[in-house]
Amino acid sequence: MERWRTAQFPLGHLGAALRRHGLDARGATLVELLVSTLFLSILMGMSYTFARAALMSARVQEVKSEAQEVTVMALDILTRELRMAGCGTAAKPVAAVRAAAAERVEVASDLNGDGDTADSNEIIAYSYDVTKQSLMRATGGGSPQPLVRNIARNGLRFSYFDASGAEIVAGPAGMATGDRGRVRRIDVILHVEIPNPDPWAVAPLTSNVAGSITLRNP
Repeated sequence: MERWRTAQFPLGHLGAALRRHGLDARGATLVELLVSTLFLSILMGMSYTFARAALMSARVQEVKSEAQEVTVMALDILTRELRMAGCGTAAKPVAAVRAAAAERVEVASDLNGDGDTADSNEIIAYSYDVTKQSLMRATGGGSPQPLVRNIARNGLRFSYFDASGAEIVAGPAGMATGDRGRVRRIDVILHVEIPNPDPWAVAPLTSNVAGSITLRNP
């Protein structure tokens, strides 16, 4: 009898239980495999989307932090150099501001007190290059070099003020000599726009800094 039952139910009592519930030992059906595959695909898709979002968010933050660091550093350099404009000896005073416009400023100083401004870093100019979209820096009348890239159009702006705080407006051709002599403060704004590393994002990453520079030796 036991031999007959074993032949009828190859899995013994387990096989009988499976048959009572409509199951057998032949494995999963095609429908079950398709459902499992679909579920696994959905799970993998969700995992990929989450991982991509996390990695891209980290990349965006890295690029934005780097842009902010560069613009802050550039503003610090510009502030220190413009603040020293006009430095010289009492015997030979130096005209602090040699050129002044909305997107360009040139200052001079006699840092070593030798009576001229022909030495290194004694004439410094900052300007905006629309072609390169860069804040350019030149020393001693030399060729301008990029200091900060990805400056948006109208992203560099110099404003000039006299001792009373009244703004001295620079015309399209620049400020006249007499007005340049009245400049006591220079305000600057830098606006940087960097392409977003996320290909699905439309808006660029931005960094904005501003400073107010009081001339020590006007």
